[in-house]
Amino acid sequence: MTSPTHAPLPLALIVDDDATFRMLSRMSLEQEDLRVEEAESGQAAIDFATTTMPDIVILDLQMPGMDGFAVCQRIRQLPRGEFVPILIMTGSDDVDSIAQAYQMGATDFIVKPCHGLILSQRVRYMLRASHNLSALRSSESRLAQAQRIAQLGGWEWDLVQNRMDLSEAAGRILGIAPGSFDHTQAAYLARVHDGDRDVVAEAMREAVTDGTGLDLDHRMVPQDGKERIVHLLGELVTDESTNSRCMMGTVQDVTDKRDAEAKIYLLANYDSQTHLPNRSLFLHRVAQAIACGTGSSTTDALLVLSLDRYHRICDMYGSRSGDQIIKEVTERLRQALSVGMTIAQYSGTDSPILARLSDSQFMLYLTNLSTPQDSARVAQNFLDSLGHPFHIGTTSLTLSANIGIAISGTDGTEAELLLRNAGTALQAAKNKGHNCYQYFSDAMNVSITARVNLEQDLRAAIANNQFVLHYQPQVDTLSEKVIGFEALIRWQHPTRGLISPAEFIPVAEEEELIVQMSEWVITSVTQQQRIWHKSGLAPTAVSINLSGLHFRQRNVADQIKALVYAEGGTPQDIELELTESILMTDASTTAATLKGLKESGFRVAIDDFGTGYSSLAYLQRFPIDTLKIDRAFVKDLQLGKSDSPIMRAIIGMGRALNLHIVAEGVETRDQLAFLRMQGCAAYQGYLFSKPVPANQLQHLLRDRLSEEASNMTDRLRNRLAS
Repeated sequence: MTSPTHAPLPLALIVDDDATFRMLSRMSLEQEDLRVEEAESGQAAIDFATTTMPDIVILDLQMPGMDGFAVCQRIRQLPRGEFVPILIMTGSDDVDSIAQAYQMGATDFIVKPCHGLILSQRVRYMLRASHNLSALRSSESRLAQAQRIAQLGGWEWDLVQNRMDLSEAAGRILGIAPGSFDHTQAAYLARVHDGDRDVVAEAMREAVTDGTGLDLDHRMVPQDGKERIVHLLGELVTDESTNSRCMMGTVQDVTDKRDAEAKIYLLANYDSQTHLPNRSLFLHRVAQAIACGTGSSTTDALLVLSLDRYHRICDMYGSRSGDQIIKEVTERLRQALSVGMTIAQYSGTDSPILARLSDSQFMLYLTNLSTPQDSARVAQNFLDSLGHPFHIGTTSLTLSANIGIAISGTDGTEAELLLRNAGTALQAAKNKGHNCYQYFSDAMNVSITARVNLEQDLRAAIANNQFVLHYQPQVDTLSEKVIGFEALIRWQHPTRGLISPAEFIPVAEEEELIVQMSEWVITSVTQQQRIWHKSGLAPTAVSINLSGLHFRQRNVADQIKALVYAEGGTPQDIELELTESILMTDASTTAATLKGLKESGFRVAIDDFGTGYSSLAYLQRFPIDTLKIDRAFVKDLQLGKSDSPIMRAIIGMGRALNLHIVAEGVETRDQLAFLRMQGCAAYQGYLFSKPVPANQLQHLLRDRLSEEASNMTDRLRNRLAS
């Protein structure tokens, strides 16, 4: 028959250079069924603990060689040494050493010399506390607290005599000075925060009555007045007759841990800049509001607000200025919300929920509205609040925004769905212009689905090289000879066929895919120019549209020049077209970028002139070569039937500044005749040719080459004749 396996007795290590003290201590501890090992020096203790970690260490501070402070510190650094109880033996008046010992990792201390019984009882108490801590560490809910074991002290409450004893460590944690504690439960409760005192007293009563033990957090107010949070843990100890005799336990300072948990909660649920709820907490609260409002006759609404140009402001003035703007926007929304509630005749008791969705977007949930239209009044109040100028240093700027609105119940009964539908309505509001709000409708789902599909197909088109280039000739108005081309990107969709740029370019810009597409156009144009050159055709300038996103890239001139040189091209054969709105985004930065492009050899044209700022000041300031008149000013020209003072002014202004002028969208001979009369240098449009693939331009290029050769021959003959 196999004998039952018994757990080994706890092992105590006595570290002291006094052999007599070690012997007396061994005798006392072995009577308490403890295994005892001795070490006469600090190094011997470290060597022993390295191979066999004891269950408790009784450590003298004053030893030759390595003192107790160093031993304590070294043991804490060993594997499994972080939590072993270390009982420091020190003199009664050695307060500084006690404090230093705690800093080195001591669990508790006892005054030396001490009676053997006191030592054995203290060791038993510390071993029991250590056992409780081991159980605490194995419990997932108490794991973090056990990792702060150095902040732990012990206590014992004799229920028969109503006497409560605290270890020195416990007294220190609780802020109770030695000698000031009268060992009663009432004295302990007197240190408890007023707001927690009744709860702690009731928990202690229930622990004794029900035998369930004690496990709770509460606030303490030490003598220094600095409020702390402690975790109180206790077990009921009974006699042989199962009568409750005492409660023993530990007390731990968890102030830092609770502060960390609070910070983690804030980081997980609130925006750090505005201190508003974030998306996760917002959806949780909206779900609660929907559940509470089910069956109500009132209306709830979810609004999503998006700021325009916020990221552009951050790019221009820095992220710190952007943070300042967001904080001011938040304050204005809060103020407008209180006014908006009055406007909307808000009748509910629940507060509206304002939150931050992303960098430039906010969310709002309104409950208990009288009618759905009340949400529109709040939305308009939000938009009005942003109409007043914001200030960054000495700069004054205005912000616009758009708002999407979804009505709970009508547009969804779940928080996620409501937010998604409000976002869809927001996109529709953006399509209408600035400072607009829009309610959600089912038709928007169809539109947004098509938009998402187009975006996915566009990403695939970039990856699979589904784009082609068409070229529209630019023609001299007098000779009607081709003088250049404009490269226009087309999308050859595998199932839908040729897709117009008007459909996919806005999506490419919004999703920031336009830079990749622009780089592809530049590379492809340069390759095509090389093909024409190798075929013996005349060098031909090609205009390429450059997006605002691409233009604002850092070192854009060097980037584009590198693309052209990589294909063996020359910047002098390429003209970059920019719209007026792009040029005027940041005038100082624009001037520097244009200068870099010009120094690299590129020509610069203003596309769609007349539809933007049309300022003579920037025409003089920026290094511009070409002015392209928008087709909107060309389409209504009728020779002899109506005058066009705007066209005359634009052409006259361009000629006065020695700019090359190209009219777009020319479709009739009357339009061409008018342009000739006003001195417009060139045109492009369906009158001469629509945009066509490069292989359909061979005859135009050969004709141009023949014309140039004939002109060169005539010039040579004239030179010889003279």
